[in-house]
Amino acid sequence: MSAPDDTRPGRLHIVNSGVLVGMLAVSLLLVMWGVILAPWLGAREDNPRLVEAELRILRGTIWDNNNAPVAETVGPEEARQRVYPEPAIGPAVGYYSFRHGTAGVEEGYDAVLRGDTTDFWTTLRRELLNEPQTGRDIRLTLDTNWQRVADTVLGEESGAVVLLTIPDGAIRAMASHPGFDPNQLDEMFDALVADARSPLLNRAAQNQYQPGMALQPLLVAAALDAGLIRLDETVLDVTRPVTVGPQQVTCVTEPPDPATWADVLAHGCPGPMLALGERLGPAGLDDLFAAFGLTRSPSLPINTEVPPVQNVADAALASIGQENLVVTPLQMALALAVLANSGAGLPPQLVTGVVNESGTWDSVAAPMAGPQVVAAGPAGQVLAVLPGRDGAVQEFAALAVSGLAGEDIGWYLGVAPAGAPRYVVVVVLENSQEVGQAQRTGRALLDYLLSAR
Repeated sequence: MSAPDDTRPGRLHIVNSGVLVGMLAVSLLLVMWGVILAPWLGAREDNPRLVEAELRILRGTIWDNNNAPVAETVGPEEARQRVYPEPAIGPAVGYYSFRHGTAGVEEGYDAVLRGDTTDFWTTLRRELLNEPQTGRDIRLTLDTNWQRVADTVLGEESGAVVLLTIPDGAIRAMASHPGFDPNQLDEMFDALVADARSPLLNRAAQNQYQPGMALQPLLVAAALDAGLIRLDETVLDVTRPVTVGPQQVTCVTEPPDPATWADVLAHGCPGPMLALGERLGPAGLDDLFAAFGLTRSPSLPINTEVPPVQNVADAALASIGQENLVVTPLQMALALAVLANSGAGLPPQLVTGVVNESGTWDSVAAPMAGPQVVAAGPAGQVLAVLPGRDGAVQEFAALAVSGLAGEDIGWYLGVAPAGAPRYVVVVVLENSQEVGQAQRTGRALLDYLLSAR
């Protein structure tokens, strides 16, 4: 009988160890290629793995204030599709396209909507199991019904509408024309880019316009607050015309004679503003424009870029909004909201909730109230002087002369209900023929809001 082979268990141990080392090496390679080197690989445009992973992402849903979806991902895993149930929601929501990128809230909250995470183990598990990435939802302040109305009343005009609520500063509607249907972005993108009317531009938050006499309520409130004028003070030569570019402009409506500063404001008279601007001076106007937020970008998860600030050179022209200052409709709405908010700054809000990585909703706190721009008394006095309509709306309409050719920009500023503002509406129309065009648009939206209460 031969002796037992004592080397057999040792050889088996060696084999087992080799298998374990091999499995460990494979695991490390998977981690290295799937996680550690993934960012480097993702930078390669020819990486089909990146394309496949991107197309499989179940992007989070964007909800409006009434829990109606305004952007959602549908379809099977191998054919995901981003759809927008309310195409008119476009200016603030924006779009997502694998081919053309993102815009609006889709861009501002891209990481959340994609489901990006910094948790190593979550990423490792997803990579090893080849699970599709799942995004998280967000909720906006937008109201789909109000957005639809704002889009409808703007009609075929080129321009924008902004609707805010008081006192939360929530953006409820943001319309921009000409616009686009985000559901057809991929098919229409080249045509949209080539269109001279710039339908991809969010005119409400990005396009800058001369404010013209739309500045008048703000400057009168500031002058009242500084003690430079009194509303019952008599003003001479109220109706004198003012030359702006190729045009001469005067009061929107005929004031009484004699007239007071209250009449100057109520009838939209530019003449007296020239002298007031000179009294305020270039530095004073620079400070006022900054205090009302007209020279800075509103803080929102959408593109609200404004051009570099240019200091006032001609105080008289600046006082009627015909100098260096250009503003977006959103900036003007926030400035008007200062008066409606008892003179206090009102930071805007667009997102109210975000789903966290645990799958539950986190509230997004409203921005802190801004500083007191003017005292509550002058702010309320100016609103009370603005022309009213049926005791329900306080409003101001104006034209601005824009460009060398003298195209008119129509502005409408409205707050409602009168005496206890809850809604702030600003309308701007390009190439406006007369001040009533913007006025009719703004009134139609406020009428809907007041009838729906």
